[in-house]
Amino acid sequence: MLGTGNDIVALGAINVERTRQANFYSKILSLSEQQLYKELQPPMPFENFVWLAWSIKESAYKFLKRFMPDLVFSPTKIYITKLEPGLDAYTGIVQFNAHQLYFRTSIDQDYIFSVVNFSDDFTHTRWGISRIDSSDHTHQSSEVRKLLLCDLNDLQPGNNFTLDKSPHGWPVVMKGKQELPMPVSLAHHGHYVAYSFQIK
Repeated sequence: MLGTGNDIVALGAINVERTRQANFYSKILSLSEQQLYKELQPPMPFENFVWLAWSIKESAYKFLKRFMPDLVFSPTKIYITKLEPGLDAYTGIVQFNAHQLYFRTSIDQDYIFSVVNFSDDFTHTRWGISRIDSSDHTHQSSEVRKLLLCDLNDLQPGNNFTLDKSPHGWPVVMKGKQELPMPVSLAHHGHYVAYSFQIK
């Protein structure tokens, strides 16, 4: 299964008090995930955990949407079943029905970034993150596409890749008029943009 999904949360753009309210976080976290938070070592601020979970689940949704175009995002139906802290990222497993994916999540002082993959080997998954000047939606969308295309064209010079949109709404990489079998995912929030893509 060749795919990718990513998400980024700008911590400066979240409402901490609202995030801590049960009527908000219960729409994101299952009871088992709330227990996972209590057992997490070293501990992290609860609001960071809520948005960590959101970014993982949003990433998984973007990955799975390519294979299930009618899928509707419902955070409490996507479960984090394993979460392990590491030297540079949290890793673990996220599950939707019978579909199991693996994630890597980085927590910076300014953002939380997650990317998912079909296996726990991220060798062929590339991603990038950048801070932008404006949080305007049009600017976010333009800047994340520039960032991705810059990396793609650096990776394979001379191809002059472009981006288009599939009939279902996700981005696709084009070489001339040909759509390439290279799954890409885009994300933006606040003053941060991010992408991921999968190469064979």
